[in-house]
Amino acid sequence: MKLLERSLLVLSSLLLASSTAAAADRPAINTRLFGTRAIVACDPVEKTCGLAVISFPAGVSGLVPYGRSDVAVASMYIPSVDDANAIISRIDSGETPQAAVDAVMAADPYGAYRQLAAVKLQPDGTVSVGQRTGEESSDFRCSIKGATYVVQANNQTTADMCRVMAQAFDKAKGSLPQRLFASLKAGSRVGGDRNGDRSGVIRAWNSTDESAFYTHVIADAVTHVSSTAIRDLEIQLNRYQGGIAVTYAADLVPLDRENTKLVKHALHKLGYYHGPMDASWPASAEQALADFVWNNLFFEKPTVEVNGVRKIDGVLVNYLRDADLGALIPATPAQ
Repeated sequence: MKLLERSLLVLSSLLLASSTAAAADRPAINTRLFGTRAIVACDPVEKTCGLAVISFPAGVSGLVPYGRSDVAVASMYIPSVDDANAIISRIDSGETPQAAVDAVMAADPYGAYRQLAAVKLQPDGTVSVGQRTGEESSDFRCSIKGATYVVQANNQTTADMCRVMAQAFDKAKGSLPQRLFASLKAGSRVGGDRNGDRSGVIRAWNSTDESAFYTHVIADAVTHVSSTAIRDLEIQLNRYQGGIAVTYAADLVPLDRENTKLVKHALHKLGYYHGPMDASWPASAEQALADFVWNNLFFEKPTVEVNGVRKIDGVLVNYLRDADLGALIPATPAQ
C-alpha cells in the first residue's frame, strides 16, 4: 500500500475516533481525481492580484484560490483551507511568501502531499513570490517562479507544462485577468490534466479602481464538469470583467474593420444601431454603444483615440462576440 493511501487510512481512523457520526458522513478522499495547474500573479501597475486554475473535478473554485487585491494563494494537489489561510496570516504578519509557504508546509503533517504558491503585492509596488511542492505529490509535477507570478502543476500529461504557461504569461497582452487566461489556455494546447481539463476558475481582486465601490472582485469566471472548460472560462471571464470592471488601457484594441462590424452587428440585433454595416464608425454608432452600455454594464466604455487610432475595450468586443443576446436589455423604442 502506498504511503499516501496508508496516511489517508490513518487520518480516516482518527476522524472516526474523534467523531463517529461526523466521520460516517465524510466521503473518502479519491486521490485519482487530483491533478491541477495554476498561475498565481500580481500586477503592480494595475494593483491587482489573482489566479487562474484548471483541473478535472468539480469544486476547484472553492478548493484552490484564495486572496485579495494584495495577495493571492493557490492550495493544490490535496488542497487545504487551513494552509491557505495560515499562509496569508503569516504574510500579513511580515513574512515573505516563501517563508510563509515553507513554515506552513513544515508544520503540516500532510505537507508532503501539498503544492502551495503565494504572491504578494507590497505597498511600495514590488512583488514577492513563494512556492513549494511536496515530495509525495503526483508525477508530472512542476513549478516556476517569475518576478511577479508562480506557475505550478501536478498530474499533467507533460512535465513541461509550467514552462509553457510561464512563457505564455510573459508574452501575453492585456489586463492581468486576460493574461492569466492566456497562460491557462496555452497549457491546454500542449496537453493538460491527465483526467482532462473539465473544471476551472479565474479570479482577480482590485481595491483601488472605480469598481471597488461595488466589489474588490474584478474578474470571476467558473466552470464545472465541462468538456469545453477552457472556452467556458473565456466566455464567463469576458462577461464578468466586461460587465462589472472598468476598461484597462492594456485591453484597448484598434476599432478595425473586423471589430467594427462585430460590434455593429450585436448592437443592430439588440436594436441600438440602425446605420450601415460597414467599417465606418459614425456618431450614431458611438451613441448606440453608449446606450447599450447604459442599459447593461456598470461603467461607460466609449471608444477612444490613441495616437490617431480609434480604439475600443477588447474585453467588451469579446463580450459582444459571445453574448447571449436574449439575456441582455435591448433598446427601447426611444433609442
